[in-house]
Amino acid sequence: METSKMKVVIAAPTFYSVFQAEICKHLRELFMPDEIALRSVTDDADIQKERLKLSLAQIHPDALIAISIWPDDDTVAAFHTANVPIVLIDEARDEVSTITTDNFLGGKLAAEYLLSKGKEKIAIVSGKTQASGGYNARQRVNGFNQALNEVKLSVSLEYAFEVAHYSRKEGTEVMPKLLDIGPDAIFSAAGDNCALGLITVAKERGIRIPEDIAIIGFDDLLAARVSTPALTTIRQPLKEIAEAAYAMVVNHKDDLLKNPKKSVFKPELVVRQSA
Repeated sequence: METSKMKVVIAAPTFYSVFQAEICKHLRELFMPDEIALRSVTDDADIQKERLKLSLAQIHPDALIAISIWPDDDTVAAFHTANVPIVLIDEARDEVSTITTDNFLGGKLAAEYLLSKGKEKIAIVSGKTQASGGYNARQRVNGFNQALNEVKLSVSLEYAFEVAHYSRKEGTEVMPKLLDIGPDAIFSAAGDNCALGLITVAKERGIRIPEDIAIIGFDDLLAARVSTPALTTIRQPLKEIAEAAYAMVVNHKDDLLKNPKKSVFKPELVVRQSA
């Protein structure tokens, strides 16, 4: 008799996000095509809840891998009642298994590097810190602020911006406002794509990078390595994160409901030409 295959729902707010798309790409290389069902659930918490519950009812999955999603108590309870374990990537809840990068350390590394280069007027562009799915944004900002506080510096409100989608377009929209206040460095905690948008506007206006403004991203996407100037960034091991999620679901599925697992990866500063 043929053994039935596993069925795993992979959910994300939108697979247009480069981070979410990269994680999904690595997961698709690990699972067989008929073992996974992809579900885009939007950034809206109510719609996320509805679509996750719908996937539970329609697909009857063996597990849920949720990328950059913070499921509410009701959603977690529904999956637990159905004996379907949840693995969160890039978020954290005590009741379910989680896989993250140490985002606090990542933010701290970025600030410490900019301080080592003599920067004092440092701005930060982060994700939405108070939104559902904002765990990584909060951690990066907190780590960044701690490093500044240790040398008696801080980020004033006018030097702190938040964006929703970690996109290049948002970087191009924020940069003119940043140039008006004149920082000597910017940490794009909202990722490499946003950082590349910042660089685009700076180059259009004749701003020298890193001489006039140093810029650091977060993720270490391929685009960061081939941009001009190449982007200094905080590397997340995206392939290893996907492999950890796969291993949890395949090797420990029956144990995850009773004993949620936690996996935290260490970020790495990658120095290139932009800072």
